[in-house]
Amino acid sequence: MSGGALRVALAGNPNVGKTSLFNELTGARHKVGNYAGVTVETREGVVAARWHPSRAITIIDLPGTYSLTPMSEDEAVAFRCLHGEVGRVPDLVVLVIDAANLARNLYLAAQLCELGRPLVLALNMMDVAAEAGVPVDAAALARCLGVPVIPTVARTGEGAQALVECISRFEHELWDMSEVRARLLADDVPAPLRGLEPARARWLLAAQAGETLELTGASAGERAALAELGAEQVRALASAQVLARYAEVDRLLAEIGHKAGDRAPAMDRSARIDGVLTHRVWGLLIFLLVMAGLFQSIFSWAEPLMGVIEAGIVWLSGQVKAGLGPGLFTDLLTEGVVAGVGNVLVFVPQIALLFLFIGLLEDTGYMARAAFLIDRLMARVGLHGKAFVPLLSGYACAIPAILGTRTISSFRDRLVTIMMIPFMSCSARLPVYVLLISALFDPEARLGPFSQASLILLLMYALSTVSALAVGAIYKRTILKSPTPPLVLELPPYRLPRVRNTLLQVYDRTADFVRDAGTVILAMTVVLWALLSFPRPPEPAVQLDPIERVSAPDEQRSPIEYSVGGQVGKAMEPLLAPMGQDFRMGIAILGSFAAREVFVGTLGLVYGIEADDEDNVPLRAALKDAREPDGRPRYTPLRALALMVFFVYACQCMSTLAVVRRETRSWRWPALMFVSMTALAYVMAVLVFQVGRALGYS
Repeated sequence: MSGGALRVALAGNPNVGKTSLFNELTGARHKVGNYAGVTVETREGVVAARWHPSRAITIIDLPGTYSLTPMSEDEAVAFRCLHGEVGRVPDLVVLVIDAANLARNLYLAAQLCELGRPLVLALNMMDVAAEAGVPVDAAALARCLGVPVIPTVARTGEGAQALVECISRFEHELWDMSEVRARLLADDVPAPLRGLEPARARWLLAAQAGETLELTGASAGERAALAELGAEQVRALASAQVLARYAEVDRLLAEIGHKAGDRAPAMDRSARIDGVLTHRVWGLLIFLLVMAGLFQSIFSWAEPLMGVIEAGIVWLSGQVKAGLGPGLFTDLLTEGVVAGVGNVLVFVPQIALLFLFIGLLEDTGYMARAAFLIDRLMARVGLHGKAFVPLLSGYACAIPAILGTRTISSFRDRLVTIMMIPFMSCSARLPVYVLLISALFDPEARLGPFSQASLILLLMYALSTVSALAVGAIYKRTILKSPTPPLVLELPPYRLPRVRNTLLQVYDRTADFVRDAGTVILAMTVVLWALLSFPRPPEPAVQLDPIERVSAPDEQRSPIEYSVGGQVGKAMEPLLAPMGQDFRMGIAILGSFAAREVFVGTLGLVYGIEADDEDNVPLRAALKDAREPDGRPRYTPLRALALMVFFVYACQCMSTLAVVRRETRSWRWPALMFVSMTALAYVMAVLVFQVGRALGYS
């Protein structure tokens, strides 16, 4: 190993700043959050050259874990990596601990001492501990544990250089934690397990007691050895181990003179604020007002820039037509690329604003309070409290949200959460909602300080959230019935958001959206353009006199109706009519299965192909001005509402189904998800349109 790249595992409890430190050391920009459960799989990066490492160092960011007894899939990932069951055994473990919460964090330190692997403590959040008036004596803690302890503040990068230097020279220094390890491993291992490494035997016992043995990767021989022990003996041994570790933690705290009972003023302030923000009544009202304000800003702040982008698309289309002249290639560029992709890019400002506000709310710690509020409702319907964090992530994208369910220990509870997540209105649905709301609802209508548009958007998100909870409750009480464990949620202190980091996250997420528009959506729009353009409509019959031409049926048909895509859409129209949609919307719905944003691009294609060569109008204006042959508006607020409800419930994303297949290791669940959600979406959309029409709306 000498001279080669060091492999360093970055371990720690959830929400202690591991990923912030990882980003600081490697220059990466992985998502961080002021709440637990953000990291659910390992990430690797190389220490950046700006820290001047004396040798190559690979950092492995592990999911947060409270102990090395895995209780959920994300904790099992950390367990396997530290034991070398996946990849090479780490040469060194850097344990990131919260200096303001030593009593809780040192339990994991005790287990890592048992493991016996070279260990360094990154004593993070030193600024918070200093504010509490109980700064930790890093040198004293290092003497007690027998390992280096480096004070750090990951948010600012303080201590990162010292940590890199410590890691670089670890082979040249003797770190002796044998005294702590000897005390922890003093208990005699039961006879059936004496052939195993002592620390391994202890964790297998704890996993057996917690009924999570499958997460440890136990071999057949290890399972057979455990089977020789009775259930009562296993529980007694595991309990004794836990008590011994806490006794060691108490000894360490006493030896360094740490006042474990003191609390940071930041937490006192947070407690006072929480008296209002987590109140059963006022907390929920404030949460609704915060969300309403968020959606109001999305409409009011993004609209000017959206208008500029729309004008740019119209101008670009005109320039292409003028420069290339009429022809098939010109049609491909203007009707396919510019209209298809361009009309998706119109919504980039609103996507960016959504990510910005969610990022700020996460970074301040408010989203953890939202989890606390919603958990009260979730508990009443029997749902797992830990499900809220993945559900919250579902507002951005279902795929990382489904991966986030690895923090849930019970497979049934995890499966319930996976089935709920696609109901959450992800950012890909936002362009669909905004297009229909801004095109077909009165932009001047207001209710108090909020516009009608922002309240309708809030309604769609509220409907998706309530529906997700209702569906989860149904699964929990039927095919996935199981007891519900209580939520153990650590509320972090409120903090000022790190604006730079939040802006970088907004940039990365928005860039992903634009990248999709330039790859997946571009490819889909080109394919759809071909399907909507061929066969071409026949040339008009010039021999018809004016009276005959008016009555000729082909003269009233859209040119798209002759194409392959148009014929598919027309065949769907009898099914679409009860939910108030025509064949054009049917074509867009089919296209959106590849990605929900493709719905907007497909409509841009449809109206780009149908428009006269001289007409270059934005898609929103085209939808607003579209008319039936008798002069009636083709689309109305009621039809738009029914279509939005369809998208609230429809599982219109191939990637989501693929991830569900991977995480559940079965096609049964993604098939059930797609069929049930599509059927529910259709029924709800029909119900909205038919009830609305019965009440006198068109």
